[in-house]
Amino acid sequence: MIIKNDFEDLNSLEEFTKQHPLVLVDFYADWCEPCKMLDEILSELDKDLPSTVVICKIDIDKNPSLQKHFSIMSVPTLMIFKDGSMEWRMPGFELAQDLKKRIEAFLN
Repeated sequence: MIIKNDFEDLNSLEEFTKQHPLVLVDFYADWCEPCKMLDEILSELDKDLPSTVVICKIDIDKNPSLQKHFSIMSVPTLMIFKDGSMEWRMPGFELAQDLKKRIEAFLN
């Protein structure tokens, strides 16, 4: 499931990540060309992931406090939250099959 969300603050993001066992967060911007390429990868990936995995897209231009909190210097930046705790972070993106393997490692 892919969700685009504008969080009011860090607390609302923390609550969201605690409500779902595994969340892949994509910090992006509408003006970012690599972010648009990542959209295709995430759509493909979403078809192959179990329903317990949520992909959450956060626009840095609409969520500057989260951008600042996580020190996002470039987009896209991907993060994996497991049970509310950030377990992995990477600026840029990976191919769908590589990202799928990375996510599956957190499912076990």
